[in-house]
Amino acid sequence: MPDREFYIDTVVAYFRALDARHLHEVLDYFNADAVFTVQSAYIECRGRDEIEAMFEHYLATYASGLHTDFEHIVDHAHASISSRFRVELETTDGRRETRHSVNHWYFDGDRFQRVYVWISGESVLGAGSRS
Repeated sequence: MPDREFYIDTVVAYFRALDARHLHEVLDYFNADAVFTVQSAYIECRGRDEIEAMFEHYLATYASGLHTDFEHIVDHAHASISSRFRVELETTDGRRETRHSVNHWYFDGDRFQRVYVWISGESVLGAGSRS
């Protein structure tokens, strides 16, 4: 069973890849049949293709994003981690936005199988996915 640091390091590396805009690296963190739910926007993406479309929309909308101020809770018994964090965003037209988010990741093996997201304010994720 992975240790606490594995879960934390995986989540931090995932956001590092997202902040660097390395979409294919981001997608490598997901199992092929993973489910990504944006709970605060009633959106669900099933499988890597739908998850990829959601992130393509995010990357087209925001010129940059920085995920910081993480707080993590690891649940070894359920191969999961919950993280609370802050997101600093800049839109493609230069506006700056701040969001707060809580994500819950459930692993199957060393990849994400189910992800649940809550984001403050209007969701930065969504278009390209189905609800």
